[in-house]
Amino acid sequence: DCLATCGWCDDVHVLDSGSDDNTRELGGQLGAMVHVHPFESFGAQRNWAIDNIPLRHDWVFHLDADERFTPELVDELRRSISDKTPEAGFHVPAKLIFMDRWLRRSGGYPTYQMRLFHRQRMRFTDYGHGQREMTDGMVGRLDQPYLHYNFSKGIEDWIEKHNRYSTLEASQILATVAERLHPMDLASSDPVRRRRALKRLWYRTPCRPLLRFLAMMVRGGALEGGAGRCYASLMALYERMINLKIKVILASRQTSAHTPPRKD
Repeated sequence: DCLATCGWCDDVHVLDSGSDDNTRELGGQLGAMVHVHPFESFGAQRNWAIDNIPLRHDWVFHLDADERFTPELVDELRRSISDKTPEAGFHVPAKLIFMDRWLRRSGGYPTYQMRLFHRQRMRFTDYGHGQREMTDGMVGRLDQPYLHYNFSKGIEDWIEKHNRYSTLEASQILATVAERLHPMDLASSDPVRRRRALKRLWYRTPCRPLLRFLAMMVRGGALEGGAGRCYASLMALYERMINLKIKVILASRQTSAHTPPRKD
């Protein structure tokens, strides 16, 4: 389904990290060039793709297997980039699709990711369970979203992934709370900068699981029926998993600090 929305492009690649299904065979059958590289992290995998895949064009769009292009986004891509485009990349919004509906309110639309970029002007670094862009160039923003079917493999797969993600997020939170929070970032007109500042503030907030659920409901999730309530409950669970792992990490650090060195 993902590759079916890529038919407008003359240079489509699939980067597989060692899956045990028929991803590679299916990608080849649908006309994509298939590459394999063991997964280390999201940032490292994106950088490997930039450095090693023989791309025909300088402008690249990263699309995950559970994501889809829309005709409107493709039209905006064609209008936005050329050989003279000065930006290093563009943040792109996503529509979260859950239980066959777009969760505009509880999904926090729009949230932006660096997806369209010039391969000579952009790198990525790991941050939490995902990645963030690294560039000295200008960064633009597109209006049209891609579609994100975050639950395409079911809730069981989502919970399994977020169990792993919560471990990374817990470590990131412990590293981030020491960073200085700049008040001007909270009032920035740049939605990406503002959201990242709010996230650092959120890391310092107690009772996050309950507050996450209530905030998503008040923001309009209550108007999105069972899908909105279910998604808000899952995100509250995710916050709870992060909190538990923070406690475990801190307890482990305290134990290590008070454990005398062994005498061999």
